[in-house]
Amino acid sequence: MSEHEHRMSDHDELGEKIEHVVEEFVEEVEGAMESALPWHLRLQAWGRRTPARHTMWRGVILFVGLVVVIVGILTSIPGIPGPGLALIFLGVVILSSEFAWAHRVREPMQRWIDKFTSWFRRIRNKK
Repeated sequence: MSEHEHRMSDHDELGEKIEHVVEEFVEEVEGAMESALPWHLRLQAWGRRTPARHTMWRGVILFVGLVVVIVGILTSIPGIPGPGLALIFLGVVILSSEFAWAHRVREPMQRWIDKFTSWFRRIRNKK
């Protein structure tokens, strides 16, 4: 092996070592940042870590969100007790954590809820 080839080999080896150290450092920083997050954001970050896991995560969110919405709809039927509208909103909030269409649905619902709660507070304070 010529001296030039030997230097290139050393250079490649050094580059690989630097890349490995940088990857370890980035993983440690990401781990430290994630540990500072609230539990639900750590769970979300875990679910988004790889493409396959992200697909699975979105499926779980879709399932849970839809179940909550359906239970909300069922408990909104007159004669069936339960927090129907609150569950519907909670289900949409769950879905909006992963789906843009649910986020677009959630925004007007949030405005309606804000208007309703301020109206209710005004009525309650008049009494």
